[in-house]
Amino acid sequence: MEQPPQQQQLIRIANISGRYLVFDPDAVSALRRRANTNGTLVGTTPQQPTQNIFLGLPIELRPEEVDALVRAGVAYVVDDVAAHKSALLSLGPDERRAYIGSLRSRKLAAHKVFAEMTAHKASVAATKANKKKRDPGASEGGGGGGKLDGSSAYSRNSQVTSLGVTPTSSVNYVSPDAYALPAEHNRDSERGALCQFMLSNGYYMTPGLRFGARYSVYPGDPLRFHAHFMANEYGWEEEIPILDIVGGGRLATAVKKAFLIGGREPSATRPDSALPSVRSFSIEWAGM
Repeated sequence: MEQPPQQQQLIRIANISGRYLVFDPDAVSALRRRANTNGTLVGTTPQQPTQNIFLGLPIELRPEEVDALVRAGVAYVVDDVAAHKSALLSLGPDERRAYIGSLRSRKLAAHKVFAEMTAHKASVAATKANKKKRDPGASEGGGGGGKLDGSSAYSRNSQVTSLGVTPTSSVNYVSPDAYALPAEHNRDSERGALCQFMLSNGYYMTPGLRFGARYSVYPGDPLRFHAHFMANEYGWEEEIPILDIVGGGRLATAVKKAFLIGGREPSATRPDSALPSVRSFSIEWAGM
């Protein structure tokens, strides 16, 4: 007898100072697979806080993406600051000791990894030094090089002893649904309808600033496809400057894309869902 499929777990989105962040790597993967949502990597490492090329977790989501995810029943939003304050203040002596013990065990594991790396580098350096000694043409400076390698290995060992561990997630210490915000908390009836419309039709969207638009729209995962549209959203009664249409259309055509504009129809919703009804137009520039 086939077992019924397990209900998919809702994705937790942390609201911190008005920014929507996802810290859990499993949740990030689920967003990409199930909800056509990539987000933007904004995290950096404590060891290299000035890096600005290769960022990591958490990912940041735009407010309209969060609204679309909540409407689709894929995610929920929590007040992460209040949840952490409540969890930390409610910790008893036993919980505090368990938390400190877990940090110490993770620190020991990190020490072991660094010690193995240092031992491997030291053995490679010693092997090279022995080869130089066996070489009749090698100078006496070769032995000094080996000593320098050993001293550098010692300095690395001393650095390992002062290694600290910074937890990247507090999922084991904070209740996932604590201080969950109501679904209407981030709902905006004017903006975000185009984003919800495109996501619900299977498109992926990323910030489109590099192409002079609000969104870059992809037919699939951005790691596999190029963007097909440069998209801007306008209000239903908003006047669109003709220079925006001409400039957007020419630029999009120059980079082998189409310029897409759209907006929410007033007082209209799609009959098959709670998402608003959206009218969209695709513009391409054709030379005379």
